Formats: sequence, C-alpha cells, structure tokens
Amino acid sequence: MNRLLWCLLTCCVAGYAENTKPFDLGSSKFLFLDTFLLDKMKNAELTVNPPRLDALVVIADQPWECGGITSYGNVLFDPAANEYRLYYVPVCWEVEPGFGLALAISKDGAHWEKPKLGVVEWKGSKENNLVVRAQREGTVIIDPNAVPEERYALISSHPELKTRLFVSPDGIHFTMKPETISAIHSDSQISTFWDADKQRYFHYPRVGLDGTRATGYVSTSRMDEPWPESVPVVLGRDAGDPPELDLYTNACQKYGSAPNAYLGFPTPYYHYNAPPERAYLNAPTLAKGGKSNDGTIETQLATSRDGVKWTRYRTPYIPLGNYDGLDVKIAMVIPGLIYENDRIYQYFMGYTFTHGDTQVRYGEGGRELGGVLRVEQRLDGFISLDFDYTGGTVVTAPFTFGGKTLMLNLNTSASGEARVAILDASGNEIEGFGLGVARFINGNHVRKTVEWRDGTTDVSHWAGKPIRLRFECRGTKLYSFRFEE
Repeated sequence: MNRLLWCLLTCCVAGYAENTKPFDLGSSKFLFLDTFLLDKMKNAELTVNPPRLDALVVIADQPWECGGITSYGNVLFDPAANEYRLYYVPVCWEVEPGFGLALAISKDGAHWEKPKLGVVEWKGSKENNLVVRAQREGTVIIDPNAVPEERYALISSHPELKTRLFVSPDGIHFTMKPETISAIHSDSQISTFWDADKQRYFHYPRVGLDGTRATGYVSTSRMDEPWPESVPVVLGRDAGDPPELDLYTNACQKYGSAPNAYLGFPTPYYHYNAPPERAYLNAPTLAKGGKSNDGTIETQLATSRDGVKWTRYRTPYIPLGNYDGLDVKIAMVIPGLIYENDRIYQYFMGYTFTHGDTQVRYGEGGRELGGVLRVEQRLDGFISLDFDYTGGTVVTAPFTFGGKTLMLNLNTSASGEARVAILDASGNEIEGFGLGVARFINGNHVRKTVEWRDGTTDVSHWAGKPIRLRFECRGTKLYSFRFEE
C-alpha cells in the first residue's frame, strides 16, 4: 500500500485510546495483521510477506489421477495416527463422475505416500487411495467434540445432494448423514474449522455477489446444525478490483497461537473474456478446445480478528510464476497450517494451465500438469510492521496484559535496530522503561526478550494496568509481541 493510504489509516486509528476500553491482551500473542491496536504510526507500514517455496510434493501419478489434481484439499496432523494427512481431489474423466476425495499420508509433511485403502471402487478395483466418491468441495477436520465413531468430519456440497455432513472414525471410512445441512451448492471448497476460543464451528462456503464468486460465513454450535437460509458475504470483490473479478476459494482458518488471529487466503480469478474487451486473452485456450470461462488465479492474504470482518491485502501471497521448474498459471492455497519449531508449512495447488484449458484434463497426468506444492513461512511472519531504514515510530493504543517479560518476534537486518518503551495510558513514559534506558536490539529473533537499564526485564508490576508500547525501530520487520511469565 502507498504512503498516502497509510496516512489515512493512521488518522482513522488515532484517538483509539480516548474512545475505546483498553484491549485485554492477557498473555496471548499479538500479531500485526492490520491496524488494530496501532494508534500512531510514522515511517512504518504493514507489509505482506510471501512464503518461500520448499518443493513440489505430490503429483498426479496414479491411473485414477490421469486428469491431474484439482485446487481443493486440506492438510492436517492426526496425533492418534501420528501422521500428516493430505486430502486432495484427483481427476480422471474415464470413469463417472470423474473425481473423488483421496488421502495421502506423511510422517514429515514433505514426503507423501498414497496408501491402498480398499474403500472406493474404481474400474472394478478398490486398490486405490480414494475415500469418498463424487465429493470434492469440503475440508476434512478432526472434530474435538464428536463421539469416536464420528471423530473425522467433512462438510461438502454436491449439485444434487447439496451441502451434507460426512463422518468417519478414522478419516478413511466415511458415511454421509441423511440430513441436509444447507440447500446451498457451493460449487467450490467450503472451509471449516473448530474455534476453541469461541466454542463454535466456522464455515466459509462460496456464495454469489453481483454475479461473481464470493465467500460467505456461517457459525454453528454443532457440525450437524443446519445452516440459515441466507448466508452473508464476508469476502468479495470491491471497487479496488478489476471488472468481473471473482474470489474463488478462501482457505479461511484460525491461527494456532493467537486467539484473535484469523487467516484467509482468497484466490482472485481474473477472467479473460469478461469484460469483452479483454476476450482476446482467451483466444489461445479456445483455439485448443478449451472453455470461454478462462483466466488465471493466484492467492492473496486476508486477516481478521473475529473471523467475520476481514482485511484483504492485494499483494500476491502466492504469485504466479516458476515453481520447481513449472510455469504456474493457477496457484490456490488450501487450508492447513503445519507448525514446526519456528517455521510454518503451507500447501498450494499449482496448475500449469489456465482455468478454461480443460483439454489437458484428458491426458495421462504427470508432473507437467503441476500438483501440490509446499511453502515455508516464518512463525507469525504473514505480515510485518516494517520500519523505514531511516527510522520510524509506532505507538499502540492502551491495552492490558498478563505476564512478566516482553518478547518480540522481529528482524532488524544487519544495520537495523529496535528499542521499546512502556508508556502509561496517557502516553507518558514509565520511569525505568523509557526509550533512554531501553537496550538496543539487533538481529533476527523469533523470541527476543526486551531489556532496559542494567538488563531489567521484569514488567509484572504493570500487569493488569492500561499501558501503551512505543516502538522506535530502524530497518526492522516486527512480526509479533507477547508478554510471558
């Protein structure tokens, strides 16, 4: 975002303290996902940080995958089985309906196997890794509130069945519940997760917005609870987007280590033939026998504090480009965050063809179609508060905390530096914790303890009392902070 916009945002958040009760942070981590809690900003801005490519980890290499792998799926870790699980949708139009939900397993999240599960028949044999026939539009979760026989749950939609609940004791043998969850046919992946902090299930189906694809939101107390007839839109195109742009999938999910942090990964679909003046972009696909519903898709990042109100950043999170030797024209993140030490791993579906280039689906699969790619993100690293090389200042609104020491996740760069002052609610420095006695921080740290004169770190005297933080940094990326015992 440009500086003018950030000046306007700064003006909007200024005065937060005078009109709002101090935010109760407790001992929870605070991520800089948006302008929430930022009262004053000078020479600093929020920046989206795309992840680093790790590897292409799954390709279409089985007979029932001859048409490739679609853009829907999710990754989770099952502690009972002590393995990672990737649910994905292979395509092969030789056998109706042409697709189903499949399972790959891994011990490290990087090397995946496709077990022969003996569940779904394909061409007269059950020697495959398919788990649900003719379903592709849901997110598999482990339901912490379910009876053992229904430990795994999947809410998915189908043109005729509409939105239904499938349950399983092991994530392999699924049974469809007879009740209809919703009359909606999402025609795209539904993201579902359990929010332990809110004690609610969150669901994000695809809905319509002025003729374009958008993301809806439903909250339920049970997985089998019927959805309301009307589903509100929470993410959709707006005046800042090009004409006819869709938001295809959303991959909305809760961030694991912060109660007020939600992440979404909307995928803007740029149509080649709408409006008509750019239809020439669709000509190569049509010449090969493809569809007029054509275009490219990438992944952006959206953030929320409650899962309902979202801030969408237009900087590509997974941009189009070359990945592991593949010219990716569609890049769609799937739900699932794998936490390993100070890193987070995510997965996206990368196609080497555009949305309408369907004739490639009648091939023999293989690496040339793309597949599932893994990317690496820094812990808390999705967005950073970036301070100018010449120096910048950020002051928070008043908040209360619980804990003893202040910890930062930041990278100052080699010639950068950071200091932190603790202020009272009115903005005055607290004696012994001001900038003049704050120790400089330099380097790349995920958990750096803030110190003041003589190495003082104990701030527990101010726990439960309204304070502000003042960050004085130069050439620094600040990701998060937390007060710990």
